[in-house]
Amino acid sequence: MKIYSINVNDLSDEELRLGFEQMSDERKESVMRMQNKKKRNLRICADALCRKAISEFCGVKTDEIQIALSPFGKPYIKNLPVYFSISHSGDLAVCAVSNEEIGIDIEQIRQVHPRIHEKFCTESEAEYIRTTENGIFKIWTLKEAYFKCIGTGLGDDIKSVSFSVAGDKITCSKNGFELSFAYIEKGYVCSVCKKAIQQQ
Repeated sequence: MKIYSINVNDLSDEELRLGFEQMSDERKESVMRMQNKKKRNLRICADALCRKAISEFCGVKTDEIQIALSPFGKPYIKNLPVYFSISHSGDLAVCAVSNEEIGIDIEQIRQVHPRIHEKFCTESEAEYIRTTENGIFKIWTLKEAYFKCIGTGLGDDIKSVSFSVAGDKITCSKNGFELSFAYIEKGYVCSVCKKAIQQQ
């Protein structure tokens, strides 16, 4: 597994233009429907980062990479046996690439409603949030990363999986997953979920 990141402010207008040109027609249309310029640029930035990451990880040219979407909206590569996940928040985009199914989520630390966690947390997770700095973002990103890994996206069953965090050790209520926090930049929380390699 390898994690790549980029700050949208580090890309020139020309690099953003080239990144947009490499996007599929479907993804171009999706980007053009976005009203916020910064969010449009961040989406382009994330797509370009994804191509660069897969290119380096697999040793192929970026124009050979064909990104498609599963029925649940999870992006995948049509012609390569590799898994990846992308996320963006604030000024940053991240991409995780692996030989196993993977999910990544990043959130910029910011003010949120003090009881928002009640919508997605179990009681034990709520206790962790109450007693841990930025705990709400740690649990939220773990949930996002998990559902990205399994490929369904967040749904009504968000409380069907729970996480226990003790220092660097993260335990998932579902078996077969490896979880970790990844430090990308100050002011952000990033979590990664990867399917564990099955022992023969």
